[in-house]
This record gives sequence, C-alpha cells and structure tokens, in this order.
Amino acid sequence: MYSCYSTKHVSADGPITYIVKEEFEVGSNEKDSRAFDVLYNASDLEVLCVCGLFNFRGYLCRHILCVLNESGMEEIPSQYILSRWRKDVKRSYVLDHSCSAIDIKNPVHRYDDLYKRIMQVVEEGRQSQDRYKVTLQTLDKILNKLHLVEDHQV
Repeated sequence: MYSCYSTKHVSADGPITYIVKEEFEVGSNEKDSRAFDVLYNASDLEVLCVCGLFNFRGYLCRHILCVLNESGMEEIPSQYILSRWRKDVKRSYVLDHSCSAIDIKNPVHRYDDLYKRIMQVVEEGRQSQDRYKVTLQTLDKILNKLHLVEDHQV
C-alpha cells in the first residue's frame, strides 16, 4: 500500500468514488503511476475496485485497502474474508493425507489430488529455463489429450 494514494470524489447519492493512484518504477530512476477507480459505499460496507483482484483471487487489492484505511476502517469487512482463507471454517470434506487412495467419484477429492500433484510439477518446472520449457510442452500435450476425452456421465 505504500505506493498508493487516493483522492476522493463525492457523488450526490450512492457510493463514493475514490481515484487511487499507484506509483511504480519504470526504469532505474523513472516513476510512473496508474489510476484505479474504487467505489466505496460506507452504509453497506461495500467496496469495489476496477482492478478486479477480489473477484479474480479472492482477496482485497491494495487499492481497496488504501481506501478502507483512509476512511478510518480498522477491520476488513467480514464479507471480504472468504471461507477458503479462514482457519476456523468447517470443511465439508476431510483429506486423509496418510492414505494414497482417493475416491475418484468425489470431485472434491479429485481436485485436491490433482492440485497437490500439479504443484509438484510447478515447483520442478520453475527451477530452470529448460525445466520450464519441458513443463510447458508437457502441459500442452496433457491439455490436448484431455480435450480428446469424451466424458461419460453416470
């Protein structure tokens, strides 16, 4: 947030529009800035940024955090803390990491197993340019094969 600052544009009714400018380095001595519109509705505790990070990643961007900070908000509104980021959430499933067998009929188990495996591939692929190239080629082959598979609904 250190590179962000905002100016407030008040509308007659409805949310307040903030223009949040973010400075970033372009070269070794040059700085540039980009402007992001952030809508803030204080009565409903709703914020929306045009960068779309919350919708894309599930956590608030620095532009929204800048606006919340400037408006005196000391806590992030609860609707912006998604259950996937919480430790105290009750999961609808429990992964047994000691067991290598998964229930392939369960889409959540399939997802978790594939995610764990693909993260191993990512870690290996990022270690060098050669490994990165091989990883990309192999993933392209996998995607092409998957596109050829006909799904049989049960």
